[in-house]
Amino acid sequence: MFEGSLSVKTLALVAALDGVAGQAPADLDPAQALVDAGALLVAADRLRAVALARVADIERRQLHELDNSPSTSAWVAEQATSMSRGEVALARQLDRVPQVAARIPAGGLSLDNGVLISQALRRLRPHVDRPDGLIDGQPGEQVIGAVVQDGVRSLVGESRGGLRDEDPLLRRLLIELHDIATRPLAQLARLEAAFLVLARHVERGQLKAALGVLVDAVLPNELAKRSEDSEHNRHLDLRLDQEQACWEVHGQLDLETGELLHTAVIAAMATDADNPADTAAAAQARERGLDPYEEGCRQVRTTGQRRHDGLRLALRRLLDSGALGSRGKHVPHIAVLATEHALHAEPGALPARAASGARVPRWLVQRWVCGSAMTRFLFSLGHRVIESSHTDRTLRPHERRIKELETGGVCEAAGCSRGTATGHRLVPHHPTLYAVDPTTSLDDAVLLCEVSHHDLHEGNRNVRLKNGRVLTPHGWLQQEAA
Repeated sequence: MFEGSLSVKTLALVAALDGVAGQAPADLDPAQALVDAGALLVAADRLRAVALARVADIERRQLHELDNSPSTSAWVAEQATSMSRGEVALARQLDRVPQVAARIPAGGLSLDNGVLISQALRRLRPHVDRPDGLIDGQPGEQVIGAVVQDGVRSLVGESRGGLRDEDPLLRRLLIELHDIATRPLAQLARLEAAFLVLARHVERGQLKAALGVLVDAVLPNELAKRSEDSEHNRHLDLRLDQEQACWEVHGQLDLETGELLHTAVIAAMATDADNPADTAAAAQARERGLDPYEEGCRQVRTTGQRRHDGLRLALRRLLDSGALGSRGKHVPHIAVLATEHALHAEPGALPARAASGARVPRWLVQRWVCGSAMTRFLFSLGHRVIESSHTDRTLRPHERRIKELETGGVCEAAGCSRGTATGHRLVPHHPTLYAVDPTTSLDDAVLLCEVSHHDLHEGNRNVRLKNGRVLTPHGWLQQEAA
């Protein structure tokens, strides 16, 4: 580090800071402590502004070379301070934003807002004050007039929740903006003045977005070009991380797709059934003096978690609606393969696997099973399916076809010849009532003509089958087949 002594004024400032830092706030009179705290906050902003000017001087005179540092940015980083890269960039360009540079030390503009305005002006600088008078292919003065007067006025009114026409603030604002738009100054200088007005009226958290709106108003063709690029570069990557048991989502959505996703997620978040629980948990946390949204507080979902859960809810509803059509005669939905051993948590059981290949824990399978349709497959030792059943109420199309092939398309009731050849419809029948056992099995299903089916249900009669077994209205008659 460059060795040198501090100037008298800087030495006094450092000593004063040491003195203030060594004073315990609790030892001060309450009123005095409050006044001092307010003064320190203002002084901290002023000190940051002074430091910014000093960094600007280092850049201007290349003083970093005295410390054998390659650049001002590198020198600042070596000081291990909290000055951000954006602030260093602003310091290096202070001479290019004179109004911002003058306003910061005067206390009329925070350093953070100064950085935002400087960044916005840097984007505009190559496009304004051109010899042909055009800005992004448009008449330059018309653009400046509209953005400065109409654009800033609209954004200030929006930030205030709307201003009445007779509001004195609106009248003063109109006069000030008209004066800025008509000044005999360079276009960039007028935009800088207008941005300072915006920063004066808009809250800090809203300024970046508001400046972005104005920049896009000045450069609409640039906005169109960026959106066309995003359309061309659109992609969505889903990667299953088996080690972390999660999905990683990466990609770039075009504006339309992103807006659709945002709208769907926000709508789903608003209807999330867990919202009342979050609200109640937050209230309880506050009663105990806790911040429910503080890092590490797990009682209330974070915004990111609520957004994630909203997406999950929206996807469930989309699949449940059947709006995506069918694939293989089935409506697309989550599919998972789980062995009976895994469902009963037997030691050494293979984990359940989803259609994507994801390995799924038992608790999640149990959650999915509740209220879901299930299909049971019986595997041979060689992993061949030899029997299937499911929780749909009736046989599926391929299962119905199997039964028709097995029976020759003829009613299974003894002595009955009705069937497909005679033009009679065959009805799949549950021997065990579905209300008793909500399982549909290919092996435990009977094809009956409508007459025999009527005899069972409406006639309350037993029906003997061709294989000798007897059906009752309540299920199988417990006897062996002949």
